[in-house]
Amino acid sequence: MAAAPERKVLEEIGEDFLCCSICLEQFKSPKILPCLHTFCQQCLVSLVEKTGSLNCPECRQQYQLPVGGVPAIKGNFFMSNLMEIFKQRLESMQGTEIKCEGCQQNTATHRCVECKYYLCDNCVKTHKNLPITQTHQLMTIGEYEAAKSTSPVIQKAVEYCNVHTQNEVKFYCETCQVPVCTDCTIVKHRIPEHVHRDLKDAADEYLTELKAMVDKLKVKEQEAEKNKTLAKQIHTDLTEQCSREERKVRMKTEEIIKKIKREEQRLIDELKLTYAMTTKRAAVDIDEMELKHGNILSACSYIETLMHHGNAVQLLSTKGDIGTRIKQLITMDTKPKTYHDFIFRPHDEFSEHGILGILESQYDIEISKCTVENIPKQLWKGDSADLLITTRDSTGKQVIPKQQVKAKVRKPDASWEDINVADNRDGTHRVTVAGQLDGQYQVTMTTGDQPIPGCPVIIPVIKGLVKTIGSKGSAEGQYNHPLSVAINKDRDIVTADTNNNRLQIRTRYGTFKKILKFKHFKKPFRPCDIAISSDNTYYSLDSNNKQVVVSDENGHVIRCFGQNELKTPHGIGISPVDGNVYVTDWVGDCIKVYTQHGQYLRSFGSRGEGQGQFGSPLGVVIATTGVVFVADYHNQRIQVFNAHDQYLYSFDCQSGDGQMRRPKGIKIENDQFVYVTTTSSYSTPSSLLKFESSGKFVCRIDSDRDGLNHPAGIALTDDVPCRVVVAEMNNHCIKVFVQ
Repeated sequence: MAAAPERKVLEEIGEDFLCCSICLEQFKSPKILPCLHTFCQQCLVSLVEKTGSLNCPECRQQYQLPVGGVPAIKGNFFMSNLMEIFKQRLESMQGTEIKCEGCQQNTATHRCVECKYYLCDNCVKTHKNLPITQTHQLMTIGEYEAAKSTSPVIQKAVEYCNVHTQNEVKFYCETCQVPVCTDCTIVKHRIPEHVHRDLKDAADEYLTELKAMVDKLKVKEQEAEKNKTLAKQIHTDLTEQCSREERKVRMKTEEIIKKIKREEQRLIDELKLTYAMTTKRAAVDIDEMELKHGNILSACSYIETLMHHGNAVQLLSTKGDIGTRIKQLITMDTKPKTYHDFIFRPHDEFSEHGILGILESQYDIEISKCTVENIPKQLWKGDSADLLITTRDSTGKQVIPKQQVKAKVRKPDASWEDINVADNRDGTHRVTVAGQLDGQYQVTMTTGDQPIPGCPVIIPVIKGLVKTIGSKGSAEGQYNHPLSVAINKDRDIVTADTNNNRLQIRTRYGTFKKILKFKHFKKPFRPCDIAISSDNTYYSLDSNNKQVVVSDENGHVIRCFGQNELKTPHGIGISPVDGNVYVTDWVGDCIKVYTQHGQYLRSFGSRGEGQGQFGSPLGVVIATTGVVFVADYHNQRIQVFNAHDQYLYSFDCQSGDGQMRRPKGIKIENDQFVYVTTTSSYSTPSSLLKFESSGKFVCRIDSDRDGLNHPAGIALTDDVPCRVVVAEMNNHCIKVFVQ
């Protein structure tokens, strides 16, 4: 305020700026809190008495009361000065007489330049006679108003000390960071304990600093405004989402109600049809019983008439016929046929076989009409199949049988095992066959001890190479030198389709799903390896741009890192312990470690054949214990390090099926088994090997007839046993093995 003319100030402020937000009146003894919100002293006193603490009513910040309570809080001199200026403006605008601020009675005629007090003639004399104010400059009100725009003395704002109220504040105590007067520098702010500066010099220096801070604050204000708009949009989106989802709920409810109504009508129609068919047969039975009853009545009537009115000749002449007829009628079946009850059995919950329930009516089945469906041609070891048995009556109608449906299986080891049969309560039964062993499974299913047609069912269970996915090309579902595979949270196979410059995603069954491409890089994106974190974030190793590309499952790039450290990146792995990202550097002969946010942490390893040295490291994988396994390509071994990058041991295998030649891909299963792909040489073919984590060779997974040609990356599924998915570079495909 000291440097600004009053007129400019009056143009920039409004009366609301000078009002307390608690009492909504102009400030009285304004106090400023550390959050820069100002309130009347008495309003703060009342607030503290009411709540027991000092909380800013504007921003809800809580502060500790200073010793001395609310009166000890800093006064807002700036606001007090503004109120004085505003008061003068109102008085000049209203044209009213100004009261003396000394006696509060007479009309003011003068104004003190230093004190800014309006004084009457009597108080002017007193003001001049007081020793403390006798040096102050006094001007008539007219002179003062005329000199306001030209006199630098009047424009200069004079502030007085809170303690020594008659002293002008001239210094700034840097030690206490408060403006002080001359007396303060002698009493409470004495040197050398306190450092003093000229008030104006300190203010000018602080003003420069403050301008810089305000510039930053304005940037923050713009950011806050933008985020406020975003928050409002989020609120609007939430409201719209709620309405949208409510509509979905209502639509789904209406859909279910309609479905229930259809189900209701279907059950009633089925009930009426069953009733009509049953009553029709019952009516035929009634006609038959009436006929039989009529025959008996007719025979009785004839025989009784003959007995009473016939002579001996007549009586004896029909003896044989009458005896035969009586015997026929006596042995004739006159019992009514019984019909099975048709009973509605409600479901406890909605079911795929009916929302409300089923109409249950047990019948004698016709075994020749029963069927078995969903028989697979073969199963992969570890997979299972659900066979569906349907029981029918003589008309071919699907019915619930009286007899129990049973099933048993003969395994490849010649052992028999009963299989649980799930009754769907609608005339169908489910039989689940689990292929735990490789070989042929024979499944026999019976009802009423009679085999169902088609039994026994033969299901081959296979292992080894069970599936080859893809071929060479650039179309969807084709590959060009794939180098790596990974399994995402949906159990899809994600492939680094290297020479096609993309990631390709298929379902676990091999069906094409989608392609992810990353553009806008300096060079074409060329993935050589991929790792997927626990939250399904993709970490693709881009060998062309020497970077790690972090993206979501839809291909939206989140960040890139590693450009400053990586030379020839080739393999990538994520630690399950701390989430750190390990990258092998082919030419650098080392492992570089980053956080998932891209912060470079450290590097370990160097070129050589010794412990902890590498000859072009390729694949890397980290166990749940933090132990790191690295495929040391040219040294033809697997090196193992602890979580602190310290060498533990290494292993290889130089003979038989386990011969390890130039290992590339590596994966670990449950910290127990390590799978390694090796590259062919003149004497040995490419292979897929399995080791114990200690390095002991277990077996070769593939065989020569599988024709692996430069297999690279490996992925393991969560099936039991796990499926080993291999990216085969030179055959441009993905091969799936089951142990």
